Amino acid sequence: MKNTLYFLLGILMLSSCATTKTASVQINPTGNWDYSITGTPEGDFGGLMTVGRSSDAFTAKMIANGAELPLENFTYNEATKKVSGLLYYSGTPVSLDALLNGEEMTGLMSAEGMNFPFKATRKK
Repeated sequence: MKNTLYFLLGILMLSSCATTKTASVQINPTGNWDYSITGTPEGDFGGLMTVGRSSDAFTAKMIANGAELPLENFTYNEATKKVSGLLYYSGTPVSLDALLNGEEMTGLMSAEGMNFPFKATRKK
């Protein structure tokens, strides 16, 4: 009886040390993001960026002061965690290149050879 008890305790201890496989959380840019663009000649900008997904493509737009600017060719590379897109501000093409790191995106908005820091935080 005593040996059986030790045997069961041993199995219990070993099973408590076993690892379990957890589902990996897939990071993607879909959702709403508070963004800021700093250091532009016209000052700093901020607003809301929304990213959606249709069957095989992402869509995105930036909203500030009641205006919406769609991001064309918005892409997300899952392997590199890079997002990119193009918008037109007052007729000027502005490109977005940023890295997605969980709940943040950081990178640059570029226009006419100038680069401006871009940062976005996922809204909860």
